[in-house]
Amino acid sequence: MHLPRSSKLTPNLQWREAAGSTNLELIQLVQAEPLPDFTVLATANQQAGRGRSGRVWETAPNTALAISVLLRPRLDSQEDMSKLGWLPLLGGLAMSQTVQELLGEGHETGVKWPNDVLVAGQKICGVLSELVPLNGGGDASRFGSSVGVVIGAGINLSQTREQLPVETATSLTLAGAELPFSLEERFDLVLSGYLERLSYWYQRFTDARLSAVVSGLRQAVIDNCVTLGQPVRAILPGDTEQLGKAVTIDDSGRLVLEADGVVWPVAAGDIVHLRHN
Repeated sequence: MHLPRSSKLTPNLQWREAAGSTNLELIQLVQAEPLPDFTVLATANQQAGRGRSGRVWETAPNTALAISVLLRPRLDSQEDMSKLGWLPLLGGLAMSQTVQELLGEGHETGVKWPNDVLVAGQKICGVLSELVPLNGGGDASRFGSSVGVVIGAGINLSQTREQLPVETATSLTLAGAELPFSLEERFDLVLSGYLERLSYWYQRFTDARLSAVVSGLRQAVIDNCVTLGQPVRAILPGDTEQLGKAVTIDDSGRLVLEADGVVWPVAAGDIVHLRHN
């Protein structure tokens, strides 16, 4: 697969004609050999994609892109580990901005906290990030941190309504994007757009020593998050639930809910937009 625009944006682009899970394959690669920061593994034929809570799905070949990117930010202290929680939000922001650019004006595009990109309330992309222990010693000295994060994103390109797994999903073509007819050009356009925006925010974040506030990442995520201002149900680990209005995202990347004058942060869980039920 010839992807000239995308190849210029990463030190290591690995394309697979087919893959089970791009996240799993990239994790296995980086644990077996040294790989540089911003290594990318992608395919248009992912056969065992993984989502949150172990969910698995398949898509018809050449109708969606599965993209996994290895990020190896420098960690100066143990405290910096907690800041890695911003990377999934960074990935969602980058993909949301890419989708908005491809669709143009007039489309309500944004991230449903923490990991889904929506267009007019319909899911077009999911983001799954996984923490990866890396080889130490020389690997760390050559490429940075001995801990990495693999950010996986699955973006729907050209599925028809019948090919989508649920009624609440959509694809770029269904949403009105005009994609190139050539598959190579189509994949390169979407992949390069995402990598360009991911690199931009990642560079700002690392230049600010992983400060989401100083880098502007927190405010950009807040501005892009379609969950804020909505009444939601948070399904938390352990199957407990909280109802409230999503009011902001705090400095740690947690969604802050408010109900009856009481506020509480949600660090992890599935969020249901009650307005759309």
